[in-house]
Amino acid sequence: MTIASGTNVVVGFELESTYGTAATGNDYEIIPFKSASLTLAKTNHESAVITGNRELQDVIMGAHSVTGEIAFDLAHQPAYTTMLQAVLGSTADGSATAFGINNLRQSFTIAQDFGADIGTGNDCHVYTGCEFNNFSMSIPADGLIECSVGIIGQTMVAQESALDANGPDDDGSHYVEANDPFHSSNATITSSNLDAILTDLSLSVENGIETTNKVGDVKPIQGGIGKCRVSGSVTAHFTSANLLQKFIDNTSSSLLISFGSGATGISFNMPKIIYTTGVVEVGGEGLVSVAMDFVAVANSASQSTLVIDTDLS
Repeated sequence: MTIASGTNVVVGFELESTYGTAATGNDYEIIPFKSASLTLAKTNHESAVITGNRELQDVIMGAHSVTGEIAFDLAHQPAYTTMLQAVLGSTADGSATAFGINNLRQSFTIAQDFGADIGTGNDCHVYTGCEFNNFSMSIPADGLIECSVGIIGQTMVAQESALDANGPDDDGSHYVEANDPFHSSNATITSSNLDAILTDLSLSVENGIETTNKVGDVKPIQGGIGKCRVSGSVTAHFTSANLLQKFIDNTSSSLLISFGSGATGISFNMPKIIYTTGVVEVGGEGLVSVAMDFVAVANSASQSTLVIDTDLS
């Protein structure tokens, strides 16, 4: 009996024309990933019937939901661009190189194919009604740029093969990453009056997407969405009071995070951030650090809180 191996799992996704209706065809795009934790859940309703013998009568399965996370190392990769566009509610067709927060909601079908190992049976899990709810990014002092997207979806079905006869991406062009992942040494951090040696930076985007249930079906419908909240944190060596003073004085700043250059570079631009906490950490006789949290806010009616650019030419 063959046991599935994570090294052979293929994950692909495609835009749905109707929420919850599985996308078909040969346009599934491969997601190069490090881990995937997509999960189908069902509510459980225990029968309260008393039969006189202390036996549990039954458990009724109720509403479906899909949650999970896909983790990856940031690179200039088409699949990552599409997911970032979907998180911001921008166009998710890959046409825009610079995009900000918008109101477009799009759902995707995500196929997780185990067939390379198992080869028979229902070895492809197809998740429908999937929306990209959040994004997180962590930049260490030395390491790759760790990212993840959080997913809220409708339901999952298992089927014998991927929706494509040849796998999620018909031409196989995205089985190998188009560009290497970025290392933290490829990062450039630019901020107004920044006088600090950064050792860690994190960024997160949260949409507050929900599904909602209805009478007559166990599958949920597309629910509400909240504001797009952008926040993060920085840790720096305590070389001067300038960075901490921004928190003390409630002084806003700009923040631009860039990786690489030219047509394969990526940047995250926040025209206005406000530091909400500031802590000087003395952990013993070593170097002293200052840790600060921030939120990004609207700078003007015409400028997005966060703009992602995938072409720095």
